[in-house]
Amino acid sequence: MQLKHKNHITAKSYHINRFGEVSTSFLFWYMQEIAWEHAKILGFGYDDLGKNELFWVLSRLLIKIDRRPKWTEEFTLETWSRGSDGFYAYRDYHFIDKEGKVFIKATSTWLVLDRANHKIQRLQKFNNFPSYQESVFGYNASKVGSAQTSEKPVFFRVLFNEIDINQHFTSGKYLEKINNSYSFDFHEKHELRELEINFMKEGMPNDSLAVNQQFLTDKEHLCSVIRENDSAELIKARLIWEECIRGNFDFAF
Repeated sequence: MQLKHKNHITAKSYHINRFGEVSTSFLFWYMQEIAWEHAKILGFGYDDLGKNELFWVLSRLLIKIDRRPKWTEEFTLETWSRGSDGFYAYRDYHFIDKEGKVFIKATSTWLVLDRANHKIQRLQKFNNFPSYQESVFGYNASKVGSAQTSEKPVFFRVLFNEIDINQHFTSGKYLEKINNSYSFDFHEKHELRELEINFMKEGMPNDSLAVNQQFLTDKEHLCSVIRENDSAELIKARLIWEECIRGNFDFAF
């Protein structure tokens, strides 16, 4: 059994933000893609589960960022399954530079659902699933609180290219919505150092969504993506920001 899986990645122009660094959503998509690849190698991939009308869903994610890959930078993304407690499956990640230094760490929590009724499936039924191991942080991603605000939410309809193969709102697009809820000025003066996410419910093609923000401190914020028709929270996120001074950028993007 191949317990670890690696991808060698080059940061492309369409992966980066206006500062020439890989965006938060593409950091997420890198991890999502390598998770699918490794699950397939282990025999628990999308097609394998689909034979029994089951599918994976991401429940929680915790990522800590020392720095981001820059445009054209080559690096390695490494992932491994940490096994299961019978209910959740766990997977961790390392982003590693050419000198062998880890500059991003992440841990994730997954569930298997029945496609017809969306009931959670216990993972004991899967033979040869890896044994449980501790995470890179010594603890798993945890429950995130709801963002409380008196601001009136501004809702936007879900777009065609925001729907994934499971016919749900694409997980990485939630991160884009949260990122875009901050001003240009805020992003120019702050860097995201830590992001903890709870994926609560699925967004659907006819939904209208908005982002609520709550600043617990100058550095620690809560964000929730909410749905208009039932006020449900689809995702809850805790963000840790650090003040920064950026240089001049002449990228014409």
